[in-house]
Amino acid sequence: MIIAEKIHPSWQAFLTPDVVSLLENIEKSIGTDFNPTNRAAILKFLSVDLNKVKVVWLGQDVYPAKGVATGRAFEVGGLESWNQTFKQVSIKNIVRLVHKNYLGIENYSDIRSFQDIKSAIESKEFPIKPPNEWFQSLEQQGVLFLNVSFTCRVGKANSHKKLWEPFSDQVIQYISKNRPSLRWFLWGNEAKSYRKKINNGVYYESRHPMMCSEKYEDDFLKSQCFLHTWDLINWLG
Repeated sequence: MIIAEKIHPSWQAFLTPDVVSLLENIEKSIGTDFNPTNRAAILKFLSVDLNKVKVVWLGQDVYPAKGVATGRAFEVGGLESWNQTFKQVSIKNIVRLVHKNYLGIENYSDIRSFQDIKSAIESKEFPIKPPNEWFQSLEQQGVLFLNVSFTCRVGKANSHKKLWEPFSDQVIQYISKNRPSLRWFLWGNEAKSYRKKINNGVYYESRHPMMCSEKYEDDFLKSQCFLHTWDLINWLG
């Protein structure tokens, strides 16, 4: 069963017989060749105490490469050091924005490359935690890493979108109703399309962190999402 073994009591009211039946139908439809490969990671968010959530990162779907998805939006499985080689550009640009805000960089042209930032991490100039510890720390501080599609076919991004939409709609409406003061990070068109289903809270919308360029007015690296929430979350981890 794809329902997490450890379900926090704050989600019990959400898991009605109708929702459980919906999940059973989804499980029958996704087949066997999908990410995350660990079934326990699919609905990992159900283990998080919703009452302690302060910020929601809303992602499109899990990473399509086999073995990379962890159940947390944007987290790269097996990544224990920022100096490791990895392909996922989104998380590199997320770190670039945290670095920009940490140093108070204002001009876009002064934003440092991820390669330069790795050197700053190594020298302790930029004291961000290692990636695995960083995601864990942010979650403990109140960040919910949520995808709107909780699985995809291996190598096929967004391939299970239609399967998960009815469930995702209910998840987001439940969160919005029960936690009306949350900050929502909506990055990319897929995440922004869910704004109409979020009835409460503060929204930070931008282009997806996968592709950044100064020419875009709503470019991710221009977002104020981390800067305006540093009093809630220590984004260094």
